[in-house]
Amino acid sequence: MKPQNKIILMIATLIVRFTYFLSRTFRMGEGSSLPGKITLWLFPNILELLIPRYKKGWILITGTNGKTTTTKILVELIKDAGYQVATNAKGANLLSGIITSILLARLKLDQDYAADYAVFEIDEAVLLKTFNLFQPQVLVITNLSRDQLDRYGEVDYNVNRIIDLLKNSEKPCRVALNGNDPNVVRIGSVVKPENRFYFGIKEEPAKDSGLLYERDTAAGGETDWEPPQLDLWADSLQSEYLKGSRFRLGFREANHFEVAIKLPGVYNVLNSLAALAVGVLIGNDLQRMVSVINNVTPSYGRSEFFNYRGASVFLFLAKNPVGYNHVIQLISRSPGSKRLLFLLNDRVADGRDVSWIWDVSFNNIWKSTEIKEVVASGTRAGDMALRLKYSDPPQISLTVDYSPERAFKRLAARLQPGEELLVVANYTSMLKFRGFLLNLCRRSA
Repeated sequence: MKPQNKIILMIATLIVRFTYFLSRTFRMGEGSSLPGKITLWLFPNILELLIPRYKKGWILITGTNGKTTTTKILVELIKDAGYQVATNAKGANLLSGIITSILLARLKLDQDYAADYAVFEIDEAVLLKTFNLFQPQVLVITNLSRDQLDRYGEVDYNVNRIIDLLKNSEKPCRVALNGNDPNVVRIGSVVKPENRFYFGIKEEPAKDSGLLYERDTAAGGETDWEPPQLDLWADSLQSEYLKGSRFRLGFREANHFEVAIKLPGVYNVLNSLAALAVGVLIGNDLQRMVSVINNVTPSYGRSEFFNYRGASVFLFLAKNPVGYNHVIQLISRSPGSKRLLFLLNDRVADGRDVSWIWDVSFNNIWKSTEIKEVVASGTRAGDMALRLKYSDPPQISLTVDYSPERAFKRLAARLQPGEELLVVANYTSMLKFRGFLLNLCRRSA
């Protein structure tokens, strides 16, 4: 590395770490974005210095849902194979968050490489602007559906942009694609067969299994939908609801493995398949990966479990219609009495427009007859309560409390023995509430 480049990276690292310290100390937020924003402002071309510092290249995970969980699983699989990995574990997937994550890790400026692999989730809009800059070895596309229309526009527009990127790519890129999503399969049609790898659920899932897509956004509509031949798949699914899922894993008609993951929901079966697909593409042993994946726990704020004074509390991130419907399907089918807290914010990172909640099938949640109480909270608590009112709820308590902390404490105080408290939050409400909940659980332990 040239001496001047080393100096730039040293200065950038000091800036990121000092800003991160200040942000955390004065509770200005998670500190995952601001340090990177400042660094980008001072050194606009810093990524050109950072990207070559990973010996085996970059693996990028994009899509509407599942990026953070897929990234976490994949990082654990690659580390188990003996490689060093850099990643954005907290899910900060804009350029500022990616830069912060890199510069908070060990840079090893006295060596040619900082790590073997860079495994990062990346925002779909950021991918469209920076794909050729990163030149990833592998690109993973989890799914594509409506999400923050004020930022992304319609799904079809983004699908076409990604198609153009891959068709005109300066360097061949292997692509792991969700073969159950017609929007993603459209993208696969322009990738050469030797660079294309499809994963998915092979059997036709039950209507209420929780495998949900916006098939109406696929070109030609659902009637023209033709699923591809899968390279890696799951079948014989058995849901254990909030405890996880079991399935049989198949790989190109040659091998079958029994898998039991601790991640709840059919959507996490797909996230697991996405991570395993990349592992296969980079040459990891599939049988060894299966033994690792069986012990992976939920990632930051995604189906995460907390013990609060002996009561079970689950925190679910749900930030768009399809993601929300996945969580609702899971909750509606899970046994046991429960109380629900819905958190809805409209901060910049969430998208100011929250009209998307009217595309969520909240009526499905009432399939569970064991919901005892519901509270709506967050900056748009009133909007959430109104949406729930229009979903034809049963005769249970439905209240509004604009303070998530107060709402949680009051709900927790009313829990009866054996009841669970489930919190469903969009992005910024999850970030703030998770910190509060962690502190509360520590103090009560």
